[in-house]
Amino acid sequence: MSETLEAPAVQASTDAPGDRFADVQFGSEGDGRAVPNSSLEESAPELPPAPSTEDQPASDSEKPQEPSWYLHRVGSLTKKYRDAERLAAEREQENAELRRALSASRGEAPEPAAETPDQIRAQERQRYEQQAQAQRDAQAFGTATARVAESLTALHGREAIQTATNDLVTKAGLDFDNSGHRQVIADIADLPNAGAVYYALAQDPAKAAELLEAPERKQFAILQRFADSVGAAPRKPEKASAVLAPQISQAPPPVAASAGGGRAVSGRSIYDADLSTEDYVRLRSKK
Repeated sequence: MSETLEAPAVQASTDAPGDRFADVQFGSEGDGRAVPNSSLEESAPELPPAPSTEDQPASDSEKPQEPSWYLHRVGSLTKKYRDAERLAAEREQENAELRRALSASRGEAPEPAAETPDQIRAQERQRYEQQAQAQRDAQAFGTATARVAESLTALHGREAIQTATNDLVTKAGLDFDNSGHRQVIADIADLPNAGAVYYALAQDPAKAAELLEAPERKQFAILQRFADSVGAAPRKPEKASAVLAPQISQAPPPVAASAGGGRAVSGRSIYDADLSTEDYVRLRSKK
């Protein structure tokens, strides 16, 4: 009798078989080694948190666009505001002009405008230059009148200065405060016959008035023609000297008398070329 071996019956389990590689994490393909999950979690670095989209500014395209009616309304209000400012400035300027015109019609002095520091400095500089120029003009006019007076004194005496000047002032209208008349005096002073011309103008008031009343651009030409017609006045004759100079005779000195009783010897010298032997011996013996 044969014995038959029978294997024990294995009961089939309907549960899914357990995965034995559940706790094993495989590495990259080139590594080929398995790394436990717990080791990977410990060695992995911490990553920064992702930025929130709420903190990022929205781009221009993402900004909310204002409606067109709103933009149109803002532009319209801005234009009206600027027009109102311009109109107010124009009305203010018109009111100022009307006030000035009204003050002028009433004869009132206009209110002086406020001056800036630069304008004040410019006015002070201009005033100083005018004063300096006036002083230079006064000095030049004084020099010119002195030359005329000196020339007139040499011709007609010092009394003629006052007489001629009074005639020009009363009869011809000479005014020393008039710049044109001062220029005429300065032109007379430059003439070689200044005293004669000044005295002749005082003697001819009609010609002097024509010269003084002529335009300034014609005064010099009129004066030059008048000076040419006057010419240089003759000077006073000099008084003859009371003491006459002694007359010196051109005759030769007298002949000296001889010491002896002989004839007189003329004033000849031993150095004369035509001296005779006798005269030479006689002159020689006197020495």
